[in-house]
Amino acid sequence: MMSSEKLAATTTPAPLSPEDTDLFDKKLPSATIRWIPDAEVSFCKSCGLLFDWVRRKHHCRYCGLVFCDECTQHRSLIRADKILTSPEKRYLSVNSYSPQRVCGPCHNILMPDQPILRETASNAVQPNSINETGSKRFLNSPYSFTLREEVRKAAYSVKNFMLDGVIKDQSIPLPLLTNAQGIAFLTVLKVGFVLTGRLGTGLVLSKLPDGSWSAPSAIGTAGIGWGAQIGGEVTDFVIILNTRSAVDTFCAQGQVNLGAELGVAAGPLGRVAAGSMEAGIGLFIGISLEGSVIVARPDVNREFYGKDVTAAELLSGQERPPIAAQPLYDALEAVAIRFVSPCLVVLKVVGLCSPANGLNRAAAVSAARYAMSQSMTANTQPAAAASLSSGRKSSSTVSI
Repeated sequence: MMSSEKLAATTTPAPLSPEDTDLFDKKLPSATIRWIPDAEVSFCKSCGLLFDWVRRKHHCRYCGLVFCDECTQHRSLIRADKILTSPEKRYLSVNSYSPQRVCGPCHNILMPDQPILRETASNAVQPNSINETGSKRFLNSPYSFTLREEVRKAAYSVKNFMLDGVIKDQSIPLPLLTNAQGIAFLTVLKVGFVLTGRLGTGLVLSKLPDGSWSAPSAIGTAGIGWGAQIGGEVTDFVIILNTRSAVDTFCAQGQVNLGAELGVAAGPLGRVAAGSMEAGIGLFIGISLEGSVIVARPDVNREFYGKDVTAAELLSGQERPPIAAQPLYDALEAVAIRFVSPCLVVLKVVGLCSPANGLNRAAAVSAARYAMSQSMTANTQPAAAASLSSGRKSSSTVSI
């Protein structure tokens, strides 16, 4: 039996008509622009190779023609009214805010429109919100496919750690959080019988020189272990990055090995709320990411920002903080205000925060943060952690 390459070499597709050639090369308005059914095509429109069970068919969302995967590597934002979909599968929704699969010629045609589309029609610039009263805030999914959902999960984690009534020793240490150089959020599922596996997703962001937070970058984690254990648990982790070197580790290409490249220590405080296959039997005792691997998720970042962007570009402030990350920024700002409020009261009492002396609120907040950070330096260890049981889930903070 002839291979697909030999068959393609001996069998050439039918030549294009002048109308089709004009459409493919120039994309002039034409009634022939349509979604080409799979049954009508046997060869890739670009390379001419025969489709088979390995070389699958893919449509360009702008011209509707059929290509192989190698000829549709590009992703571009397209106006919602210009995205082509299958007439037979209209039940399959297409997110117009995400970059779409396009062929090479269409990618070049759409390139001039990408900057304005990223500013107006990407996932990053769409409003995002959280429901603080619903039960979902306590039930974060361990795996998310979008950075918008990761933002909501991270905001819920911050708010859950700062809940009124939480035991002080089990909440996020405020000095650690407000003086952090970066923060990573992860929701991890751990299940197993003797051989255990860990899988989860989240995001990381860094503090910029002006004190603001950078744009978030999507991350994922995985790990395996073994031992005499059975059960399962879902855990929210908040990893405090105390140094710039820890943040830079997330900026590097490749993977981050917790416990090797980053020293992680889980504190002895708190308790673990875990679900098991049998009530009260085989609970996982102790929460740790030791031995896990954290990797960047460039495909999720691309879907969110509308372009290929690296973790280094995001965490260094080259990308503007997105509107869709506002719920997380608001949650972190609420923590900062809660941290500096006692200092502001003291400053007002001594007259340093009055409008008459020209010291505005922003300067007072900055001074309060500095004073508190100096007073807490001796108590801030490079590897400290606390854990919190919240509702049906367990949450943990880890400082690096």
